[in-house]
Amino acid sequence: MAYPASKPLLSVSPIQFDPIWIEEVFRLFDVVWIGFSGGVDSHVLLHSLNHQLSVVQREKLRAIYIHHGLSVNADHWLNHCERICRQLGVTFTAEHVQIKTQASLEDAARNARYHAFEKRMGKNDVILLAHHGGDQAETVLFRLLRGTGGKGLAGIPQQRPIGTQGSTLMRPLLTASKDDILRYAHHQQLEWVDDESNLDEAFTRNFLRQSVVPVLKRRFAQMERNIASSAQRVAVDYLMLSQFANQQLTQWCDAFGGLKLSYLADKNLDERLFWWRYFLDSHGVSLPHAQLESIEAMFSSAEDKQPACILTNLRLQRHQNTVYVLPIDQEVALGELTVGESMVRPFDEVCVHATGCELKPRPQGVDLLMKSGKTRKLKKWLNDQQVPSWWREHLPYIYQGNELIAIGTLWQHPEYDSIQVVWMVRERLPFPTSSSQISERD
Repeated sequence: MAYPASKPLLSVSPIQFDPIWIEEVFRLFDVVWIGFSGGVDSHVLLHSLNHQLSVVQREKLRAIYIHHGLSVNADHWLNHCERICRQLGVTFTAEHVQIKTQASLEDAARNARYHAFEKRMGKNDVILLAHHGGDQAETVLFRLLRGTGGKGLAGIPQQRPIGTQGSTLMRPLLTASKDDILRYAHHQQLEWVDDESNLDEAFTRNFLRQSVVPVLKRRFAQMERNIASSAQRVAVDYLMLSQFANQQLTQWCDAFGGLKLSYLADKNLDERLFWWRYFLDSHGVSLPHAQLESIEAMFSSAEDKQPACILTNLRLQRHQNTVYVLPIDQEVALGELTVGESMVRPFDEVCVHATGCELKPRPQGVDLLMKSGKTRKLKKWLNDQQVPSWWREHLPYIYQGNELIAIGTLWQHPEYDSIQVVWMVRERLPFPTSSSQISERD
């Protein structure tokens, strides 16, 4: 999805959007959503933008309120937002969400909120959020105190994709300060609600906002603008560094996206961690430094080991001294095969043109008869074929009765070689091999 080329704000005092940016946004996107909590930030965003729109552009504008159910005032806030949108002539919608229990209530609420946005948004929609320069300063300080790296110091991005279908998120007020927003709100005599949880300093961000940032601002009056400016420069530097790093990684990865560890062997620990970070980042994985060190140590072990690292939505495994990013494992699908019809499984498709065939679990201790008349233990044969460990249970072990007659298209019993087997593996589970007996399917 293309982003607008121009900057959102023409002025921060008073807050005014660039007409060229508005034109680009409402031309590029089908629906322009605004995350509307009823607080002063989102109210200023909604009011100031709506004030500059044409009648045609307003038809694309939507406001969305997320009801977390965490406050006794949540229903009141919803009614307030609905009333404001009715006054402004803006289409309003609300989403009720359930907060999943996890270590951080802040993170849980944020995840639920963004999931609700994604559910409502179409592929060619954009959502505008009211994060400002003060939020940017708090975020950078928060991450710095947690020991972040370059990516974290880049702060909140002004725009990025959201969800899995290509929707877009933008933060047009990121260069405005909280003072800019309050000046606009008071001048326009806006009404807004205050979330009482914002005063609870048990939350780290609230502690920074209430007790740390004010002290710093007394000494450094332009702190928020300076931090926001620094974050923007870091973001540009990080983007350029990412592009160069990914160019190098392309040369160090095989055709299946696996990172060849031999290229890292002569590098010191810091360099190895750097390349691990960018390799995982290219797969959408961002990890704390300590976890990154653990993964590096795990996959630097002896090559005869079979390390595996299970993450939230994927896993890392090694094969032939190459690390692959794999989907989470799934239960092996077994059962009878219908003549000439494909059995579609999570990672492959199997079709046999013969009666009485079925897929069974991987056998143990079985001998495979070769065309030469010699036999080979299954385990040794799998090693000969360099079958990755993650495929060994998922291979289609095809039986007629109690006789193993084929293993996909990799092996076929000589007495059953007239039976046609069609086997296609899916790219989502890599099968790094030079064998021409394997067909791939998107």
